[in-house]
This record gives sequence, structure tokens and C-alpha cells, in this order.
Amino acid sequence: MEKSTDIIFRDVRFCYGEVCAVQGVNFSLRGKELTVLVGPNGGGKSTLIKLMTGLIKPDEGRIEFRKGLEVGYVPQNFAFDTAFPLTVEDLVLQGTLQKAIRPFGRYSYAQKAKARSAIIHAGLSGCENRGIGQLSGGQLKRAVIARVFASDANLIALDEPDAGLDVEAAGELLTILNEMKQHKTIVIASHNISQLFGIAEKALYVNKTVRKYDSPAELKDELKGGISL
Repeated sequence: MEKSTDIIFRDVRFCYGEVCAVQGVNFSLRGKELTVLVGPNGGGKSTLIKLMTGLIKPDEGRIEFRKGLEVGYVPQNFAFDTAFPLTVEDLVLQGTLQKAIRPFGRYSYAQKAKARSAIIHAGLSGCENRGIGQLSGGQLKRAVIARVFASDANLIALDEPDAGLDVEAAGELLTILNEMKQHKTIVIASHNISQLFGIAEKALYVNKTVRKYDSPAELKDELKGGISL
């Protein structure tokens, strides 16, 4: 079965004041694939992800989303008050909330089932009742990803979720994302290209503009030939 196209960029440009972060951007992404974004620091990866999520709008060009597409976002840095009495299950259940929240409403059986499934997919079984302040850095990032996974988002964009993690924790995280792409479209910006190229279907090289590679191995070969990260 042919996969649907989730998102299309057409001649997109975005600038911060007089400085253009990205311009002349043209590419499309298909559903239920993992696409990795690589490129130098300051090349526009974070800007591209924010454009995908709708957090910012293009100055020129347009972005087309598949009808009914919901986009989830995991930023590079997020802050939680770890002293707040919030468990992993509480955090993930938040992802099941609808845009119109009923005052004093309780979580339904279906919402709890979605949260349990997301917790399992994130490799956090047994941690449901653990406070977020008791989690390691890697576990907290997985809990945040589980919250997005439990939502209605069809596409999940992650901005360097493996930053600051040790090799083992980063490997576990990428294994989880590889499994999640069976259910969601995954877009991830990262410098951990050695592992990501092994699980990605597509790659985007981002450096003020975007080059799409249908074979991540092709980009890997070009990087060896001198493209700088």
C-alpha cells in the first residue's frame, strides 16, 4: 500500500529579522517513516522543525499538511518542576486530553488504555507510579515522548532528544523511536547520525536550505566526502 504524503514544503523561507534561517525549501514527507535532519549548528534544523509544527509561519512560500494531520513536538530543552507531585502516568495521560477540556472531567477507559500503550512503547513499564523527579534524564525524555505518542498526533517532530544522554540511553531512545515509526511519522534532528542512519528511511541535510536524500546511506557517503556538520 502506497504511503500518504503528510507534509509538503513549497519554496519556504523564514527569517529572524534580516537573517534568513532557511530559504528555498522544497521537500515532502510520507507517513509512517523516520526522517533524520542533519546539518551544522545554526543551519536551520530547529527552525525547520518549528515550521513543521506550526509554531512559526513562513515568511514566503507555503506548507501543506495532509487533511486531519496532527503534529506533536518534543523540544530540545524542556523544564519540569520535579518537586511537583506528578507521576509518569499523570504526565502521559496529559497527552490524551482533547483541545476542549471538560472541567472536572475524569480520564476515560480509552484514554487510560492509550497512556498505558504509550508507556509500554516508551520502555517505561513499571515506572507508571514513579514521580517525574525520580526519573533519570533518559527516562524523563522517554516519558515526554510517551506523552506525545499518547496524543492524537500522527507526526512527531523531535529536536535533538538524545542531547545530553549517555551512549546507552541514547541507543535505547533510538530503538524506541524506530518501533514508534510503525504507528507515527517521526522527524528527528540529531547529531547522532551513525545510529540514526541505520533506522531512517529518509534524510534531510539542512544548511540554510534543504537537500532531501531518499537514501540516508547516500548522504552518509557525502558526509565522508567533506560535507561538514
